[in-house]
Amino acid sequence: MSIDTLIKRLEAIYEVYSGVAVTCENCEEAPTVKAVMTAITRRFGVMPVHVYATSMRNGRAIKEIQPSHPVERLLSRPNDWQDKTNYWLDASSRLARYGNFYTLKGRGVTGPVRKLFPLPVSAVEPKQDDEYNVTYRVHGTGGRIIDYPAAQIHHVRMSARDALKGDSPVMDVRESIGLEMAAEKMGASFFGNGGLPGMVFEYAEGSQGFKTDEERRAFLDEFQERFTARGRFRAIIPPKGVKLGQQIPVENEKAQFLETRQYQRTVIAGAWGVPPHLVADLSKGTFNNVEMQGIEFTTNVILPLCRMFESAMERDLLTDEDRRSGIIIRFNPDAVLRGDFKTRQEGLAMQRQNGVINANEWREREGMNPISDEDGGEEYFRQGPSGQTAEPSSSPSSEDKNERET
Repeated sequence: MSIDTLIKRLEAIYEVYSGVAVTCENCEEAPTVKAVMTAITRRFGVMPVHVYATSMRNGRAIKEIQPSHPVERLLSRPNDWQDKTNYWLDASSRLARYGNFYTLKGRGVTGPVRKLFPLPVSAVEPKQDDEYNVTYRVHGTGGRIIDYPAAQIHHVRMSARDALKGDSPVMDVRESIGLEMAAEKMGASFFGNGGLPGMVFEYAEGSQGFKTDEERRAFLDEFQERFTARGRFRAIIPPKGVKLGQQIPVENEKAQFLETRQYQRTVIAGAWGVPPHLVADLSKGTFNNVEMQGIEFTTNVILPLCRMFESAMERDLLTDEDRRSGIIIRFNPDAVLRGDFKTRQEGLAMQRQNGVINANEWREREGMNPISDEDGGEEYFRQGPSGQTAEPSSSPSSEDKNERET
């Protein structure tokens, strides 16, 4: 079988009713899908993720970053060709498109996981036997097929109909994506032709037409070459007995071309729960609701994806001893959830006045360097029951200071 035949068969498998092939690889040719992926991946690319140790102190749960933990070091440099930003850009893109993300866990001779090698999602097939043991069949280069036990694969997934392999949002809404891609191609073809309608030729009365099919095809080919694409608007003289008939009108309004494009943006964005303004649909956007939709995007889209990654990493990357001792892995979505300057400062001021944060904690959240203890950087304000402000508390003990930092 030739490669061209194979490609045509694969396209036929993934072809939708609009006449285009939609896969997880080419779905970003649809502008809305590209906007959705950009909105999701860029937030993951800049969002911090750390390993924490949890414990109880004075009856309250606290957590402390573990900079020397092997998984903390692993997440800061997953492998030799991806830094942490590239890793999370790629990981979130694959999870959002395929519904799955796989990596092969690379270990040293002994000890914890040292590297994470991302695997092509389309090349991995999870299998489950009658005893519910899971293995992963990986189709490698050169036709190699390797079966890995679950202990060697880090698998993150979305919800799965078979409780094993995550469902792809792209494949679930491929008809909507295909319709947008078809509309995009239609618009590109129309304007690539100079926005001109189709042409119809007629035979003049008494004309016998073309003598042969070769003459007819030669005329049409010449017309296409001269009148379409870069040759548009050039003059052409039809053969004797052939005249230009009535032009086919362009009725995009009746075809609801623009309405279809706008509706598809909303439908596709809704498949991922992404607000319309993030896919450039501002038809119903206002300053207030766009800001709230941005917060809802972090809460309803980014946070669930964070939890998928966190739970999978805790299962696949931590040891049993880590889990028993209270080691957890957490993203910090608050780092990318920042309101406008005025609102942010008002919220920080409320916390400062009520003794929740001190000046240095305020400055840290705004990306500024701390000030000295003599200038009040570590002091907390205290308020009495009636609201009066007492003298700032003295610098806390080292134990209390560590508690606040966690």
